[in-house]
Amino acid sequence: MKYKMLVLDLDDTLLNDDIYISEDNIKALAEAKKKGIIITMCSGRPSNSIVDITKKLEIINNDDYYISYNGSVINDYMGNNIFYKPISNNILHSLIDLGKEYGVDVQIYSSEGLIVEKYTSRTKKYEQLASININIVNDLKVYNESTKVLYNYNDIKLLQKMKDHITNLYKDEVNVFFSKPTFLEVCSKEANKGLAVQYLANYLHIKQEEIIAIGDSFNDKYMIEYVGLGVAISNAREEIKEIANYVTKSNNNENGVAEVINKFILKK
Repeated sequence: MKYKMLVLDLDDTLLNDDIYISEDNIKALAEAKKKGIIITMCSGRPSNSIVDITKKLEIINNDDYYISYNGSVINDYMGNNIFYKPISNNILHSLIDLGKEYGVDVQIYSSEGLIVEKYTSRTKKYEQLASININIVNDLKVYNESTKVLYNYNDIKLLQKMKDHITNLYKDEVNVFFSKPTFLEVCSKEANKGLAVQYLANYLHIKQEEIIAIGDSFNDKYMIEYVGLGVAISNAREEIKEIANYVTKSNNNENGVAEVINKFILKK
């Protein structure tokens, strides 16, 4: 199969545990680019964070695309938007209230950046991870839409209880999943990584079977299931490995992305 697009999750996939991209992965991406492969970053991170990371690769062009906020937004690197599916109005406000009811950190997002009512140690850690501006407001419900809602809390069992609660309440209106064990995220039903990859592929006239996607966590499930070759990095959750067409031998600290490029694109 001649592949045309490579879709990459960032955290715990392309990025190593120190939050940077290895030289071997960069070299492999550059070789893939020379072969005409469209490289698309697809992350739960905010748009600015993705741009800051990927611009350093020096292989990304202004007419390349990236998917942010777990599939709620697709932009090119000139800042032009081609896909935007936020959570809005009553559902957003209900999700904010639910977060307060459970006593977790509630994070929403707008063009201003990350918006919270309280700046906690968890918020600070997220700020450092995502390299995003944080705005503290008195009331989140003055906003009528958000690209996603993120519940940030250390009690994983409580977040699982919330996930079940939200799924029961809004299963026909939102997608809800864990991006990390302590990050429970909610997106519009019309937005997830798989739907965004499908939209971009149709936009670029690329067939489903011509796409490789690599990821590690529950938010990557949708794109791994959609593409022609769905890959789980070796440090991925077991549930993701089970649905993948291929599981790498190398993890995110051992150039797992380069392994996939060499095996399926460069055929080394």
